[in-house]
Amino acid sequence: MKSYSIALIPGDGIGRDVIAAAWSVLETAAKQSDFSLTGTEFPWSCKFYKETGRMMPEDGVETLRGFDAILLGAVGWPAEVPDSVSLHGLLLPIRKAFVQYANIRPHRLLPGVTGPLRAERLDILCIRENTEGEYSGAGGRVHQGTQDEVAVETSIFTRAGVERILR
Repeated sequence: MKSYSIALIPGDGIGRDVIAAAWSVLETAAKQSDFSLTGTEFPWSCKFYKETGRMMPEDGVETLRGFDAILLGAVGWPAEVPDSVSLHGLLLPIRKAFVQYANIRPHRLLPGVTGPLRAERLDILCIRENTEGEYSGAGGRVHQGTQDEVAVETSIFTRAGVERILR
């Protein structure tokens, strides 16, 4: 029987509920199939950041390399921690280290669920590059703390990045 070791990062807010539900589904699937799961939970979140000054430990990405998969909930607590902190301190390092460049979002109308879209058949797949563009981290601030402060963000799109997302 194949065994999989999963890193669980619930994160913030609804992420805790999402991971609990997802883990329950995975455990049920494992019991009904020919594989087993072991989950190790990590407290990396905006709460962790407020306590330690980091979204994850310095060796966090290396720690994650020892797992077969990462199950990440939701990260962010905008009222307490700027989104840029959770993005650059946790999400982007994981995306880049594990080459998770494709953000794939299916959109479908489910039977019995009403919504603002009334098409009889709606089945759209949105694919967004997840590590380049505005996520490249090529930007910063000058004259910080003065009335002349300026923030600059440069979107970078490499040929390799564009080609892989188009495939």
